[in-house]
Amino acid sequence: MGRGLAGRTAIVTGAAGGIGAACARVLADRGAVVVGTDMRNPDDVVRAGLSEFTPVDITDAAAVHDFVETVASSYGDLALLVNAAGLYPSANLTEIGGDDWDRVLSANLKGPHLCTAAFARALVKTGRPGAVVNITSTAGFRARAGAAHYSASKAALNMLTRSQAIELARHGIRVNAVAPGYVKVGSTLNPISGDYERAVLAGIPLGRVGTPQDVAEAVAFLCGDAARWITGEVLVVDGGASAGNTQLPPSGAEEPVPCG
Repeated sequence: MGRGLAGRTAIVTGAAGGIGAACARVLADRGAVVVGTDMRNPDDVVRAGLSEFTPVDITDAAAVHDFVETVASSYGDLALLVNAAGLYPSANLTEIGGDDWDRVLSANLKGPHLCTAAFARALVKTGRPGAVVNITSTAGFRARAGAAHYSASKAALNMLTRSQAIELARHGIRVNAVAPGYVKVGSTLNPISGDYERAVLAGIPLGRVGTPQDVAEAVAFLCGDAARWITGEVLVVDGGASAGNTQLPPSGAEEPVPCG
């Protein structure tokens, strides 16, 4: 694996597990100095791949500002930010209360805004270019039952990504997003039944569910110089599930069907 990110410092939120931990590991493998943050504590394996780990509440503007300023002053070439922290609760629409709504929107939308704003201020101050990658979801443009607050937060984050990209382009800061489809992260918070997973798998043309590594490789691409003329994009990583109606059989017509 190349070392194309050598000498660059990266902040990864949600680094204690799942997609965030995979992003931290892949960026470190490519030479970046990775500072992780999360409200959970990482295990020893995850922590070993980080140059530093600091618990930070990404919904607290003052805490985020202080954290980013400390990283920028301690490590020098702050250049990358991956906003991977977020919540994915499951609840029926009629059961989502105001507090539930605020908690999900705060973690999934307010947090990435505060982190990106603090990151941008630090880079603008030094005149250095940089790259931000937000982790969104295909749920941001394909609604699903039981996730109204989650889907709304990710749809908003897709648009926030584009707004951030437009505003920060003049400072040499690129902002993109990766929208994963179904990714198995081994979480016990919302266990998935085998029937549900088989139904999901039937709609994935590439024939398997995603892994955190699949998402992390896409993130690393957007962080690197190969993506230097890409900003404001949402890269879908879902095995082809969103390409179309993947579960309809071929029409079966033996002759061309006339059109028009």
